[in-house]
Amino acid sequence: MTRIATRPIDTPSKITVIQDHFRTQIRKGTLVPGDRLPPERQLADQFGVSLLTVNKAMAGLESEMLLDRQTSRGTYIHPDVSRGQIIVVFDTRHFANPVLAGFYHKLLEALTCEVKSHSMRPTHILGHGDPGDKFIASLEPQSTIWNQTAGILAMAGLETFEEQLQDKHIPAVTLTTYKTQGHHPVIMDMNGLIITAYRHLLAKGAQRIGIIFNNQLIDNQFSTDYLGRSSYEHDLLNQLAKLGPTLDPALIKSGCQTPQLGYQAMCELWQTNNKPDAVIISDDNTAMGVGKAVLDLQIDTPGQLKLITHATLGVERDFPLDFTCCQYDLKRICRGAFGLLYRLMLGERDADRLMIKAAIRQGSTT
Repeated sequence: MTRIATRPIDTPSKITVIQDHFRTQIRKGTLVPGDRLPPERQLADQFGVSLLTVNKAMAGLESEMLLDRQTSRGTYIHPDVSRGQIIVVFDTRHFANPVLAGFYHKLLEALTCEVKSHSMRPTHILGHGDPGDKFIASLEPQSTIWNQTAGILAMAGLETFEEQLQDKHIPAVTLTTYKTQGHHPVIMDMNGLIITAYRHLLAKGAQRIGIIFNNQLIDNQFSTDYLGRSSYEHDLLNQLAKLGPTLDPALIKSGCQTPQLGYQAMCELWQTNNKPDAVIISDDNTAMGVGKAVLDLQIDTPGQLKLITHATLGVERDFPLDFTCCQYDLKRICRGAFGLLYRLMLGERDADRLMIKAAIRQGSTT
């Protein structure tokens, strides 16, 4: 009988355990640039593995520019290691809309302040191009900077790019309004935001509530992006109907993405026989148009009409109406995003996702 010689094969998991150990020590600051590591033979004894396994693990960390291996001198933490570098990724389209850009600039500033408050160094990178591969290519994920970063905060459609980051052992947190996006998302709950605004109006005595959406609504279904995602759940209108009076389809306007369309929608609602006594408005663009219509039509708020919006900056800065707003707390978003990222940086793999709820900021319109 032919006998086949076999030898034990080191599994990748042992290499990964060693690498994750040193990545975590670097990210915690336990190991700092210039620190010398024990000899590889000593590490092999410490981890209970072969010398070859340690050598492969060290080579991998060296390729990530975390270690500086010097022949006959030993292995050191790389002098240029950026354990404190957090990359903040945005898509340029977030800043392309002159009205919405104010919110995203404010979010970017808030993320920067949050990262700096933990003595870490934020680096901003803008991606561009169509969603998916073109956007990912614009980030140059093979460049040196990705090997040196401690973590990623992204307000962008990362999709398959997250898989690349996982392969590089770079933790990433995505800020999103989609409940199905990202391995570790911080979700700004748009569905819950509308429900919160609706409940607020009911508590104020509203009976005929209209809604002006910027998203398109066809046969009671919200339009989706190229991956089939929507910020709103498909049965949102049914959820609202269960909270109070039956929703009148004539009081629901969708696809109002500009001030002009918002103005037109408000005028149409006010000309119906069954006028609304309250309206929920989607965003800055829509709210600007609705506000102008309210002034032009000389509608008394909140006497004749209660108004609530989740508009962000433009309305407060440029418009005389003191809207009641249902908004997210930017500081809470940033604290939550960094907290989730930091747990991932420290190797807490059970860290999952965070849902951010909106809250009411009372203005004069309700």
